[in-house]
Amino acid sequence: MELSYKQIVKTLLFSVLISCCLQGYVFSQDEESDHFYSDTLSIQVDLFSLEEPMDITLKFDIKSYQRGKTEGEYLPVQLTYNVNDTLDINKKVRVKARGNFRREHCILPPFWINLKKAKVGNKYLEGNKKIKIVTHCKDSKQYEQYLIKEYLTYKIYNEISPYSFRVRLIRMKYIDTGRKNKETMSWAFMIEPEDMMAERLDAIPIKSDKLGRRHTDTLTMDIMAVFLYMIGNSDYSIAGRHNVKLIKAKDFSRPLPIPVPYDFDYSGLINAYYAIPGENLGLTSVTQRYYLGPCRDDHHYLAAIDQIQRNKDKILEIVKSSPYLDEKMRKEMIQYLGEYFSDSEKPESLMKNIRRTCL
Repeated sequence: MELSYKQIVKTLLFSVLISCCLQGYVFSQDEESDHFYSDTLSIQVDLFSLEEPMDITLKFDIKSYQRGKTEGEYLPVQLTYNVNDTLDINKKVRVKARGNFRREHCILPPFWINLKKAKVGNKYLEGNKKIKIVTHCKDSKQYEQYLIKEYLTYKIYNEISPYSFRVRLIRMKYIDTGRKNKETMSWAFMIEPEDMMAERLDAIPIKSDKLGRRHTDTLTMDIMAVFLYMIGNSDYSIAGRHNVKLIKAKDFSRPLPIPVPYDFDYSGLINAYYAIPGENLGLTSVTQRYYLGPCRDDHHYLAAIDQIQRNKDKILEIVKSSPYLDEKMRKEMIQYLGEYFSDSEKPESLMKNIRRTCL
């Protein structure tokens, strides 16, 4: 049967449309497959802009990973991303243990996922070869709740400042090939790569370890320092970039580096049993707040305090509405944050505490 000219044109247009739609993928279906499947995360989607947890399976020799966790060697891993009930996306990646204390302390320490050879087709991940994954550390409900609390702490700072790392929660299945494919399930979350964060903020990362507090942008430094005081975190330093990254805005009207904090598991808000305060601070518990920001005139402190105070309802709602926290942990977080907000309603009293230890 011969087709008319109009039918041929319609057929070609329909084929082109289908071809374009089927290339809206983040990962290819399989390393060896010639077929491509459309999924809900198109090539234009920023993975960290979505709120619902991802479903990921990692299949690798966890026994060997645990045995060599302090050596920092990469291991091959089969990553499966469950897009929906009918589609799984498979990639070959590598993982390597990360973190100082947690690499020693955790049965399953946090790790890097290296995507360098995975041919990831997401434009937002271009140039970002590694992603940090925070794990449950140990097999207990308490440790999973520590993880959820740290995840929510990142979300809280997202509300306070755009100069923050975004995170995405993961329902993670582990298949241990070193233990006859034993399966375990737990929560995890991934942290926005540093270069991706900097690009989003129209900035570039700064790798120098020789800068101090007073070399940073005043307002963002003060907001970060008051936030870290609010959550009871004194485990950071600008010098040496300990649990802080520095970025430089491409806008020449903002010449000073901008600090971006991360790793909050030693904070009083999380109150992990293993967390201890710094030896030189004179504290007996991480739940005791200690201000480590620069000494400033009052109007600088008031600006930072006001920035957090204006987000009070959103901050508390993040904790109240989380479906992943158990009620005991939720109550503890709300109470701890409430203590800060009670003080911040009397700024002079709060500034008095800040001035005692400012540097």
